[in-house]
Amino acid sequence: MRTSTLFFIVIVVLAVSAIGLFFFGFEGGFGGRGYGMGAEVPRSVWLVLFGVPLVVAVAVLVYALVFPELSEERPVEKPSSVPAIGKGESALDAVLRVLNDDERKVVETLVAEGGTMLQKDIRWKTGLSRVKTHRVLFRLNKRGIVSAEKYYNTNKIFLADWLTKEKSLNTA
Repeated sequence: MRTSTLFFIVIVVLAVSAIGLFFFGFEGGFGGRGYGMGAEVPRSVWLVLFGVPLVVAVAVLVYALVFPELSEERPVEKPSSVPAIGKGESALDAVLRVLNDDERKVVETLVAEGGTMLQKDIRWKTGLSRVKTHRVLFRLNKRGIVSAEKYYNTNKIFLADWLTKEKSLNTA
């Protein structure tokens, strides 16, 4: 992509430069007085029209030589959204590795309480503010680590099944 774009720029700039050189060779262009209402175009205009594009073309070529493309077909690595689980490591441990401090605190509290708690109780156990607790739970819910359902004036928070099932399989 970059090579074709640079090639196109060089071709266009050299074409403009060639036109400027062509008109510079004549006295004021074709016929000398064919521009506008009988006014003659000064030779310096044609010299600029020749010189500036030539300088731009040289600059583009130098840029292409100094910063060559490494490869057009670079493999694009996408970051994995699922943490890699090492040998002997549970999914819960892998999830805890990628969470920030507040999220980790909430998940560890849920695990300690059996996987289900009220949102207001999570707030008190973790020491987070009401808004902070809501935001952390929203992010965890969005990632599928917890789920929530309305429970009177608060929410009942559940740890994801795929985290609780593995925990029960490891203890059995």
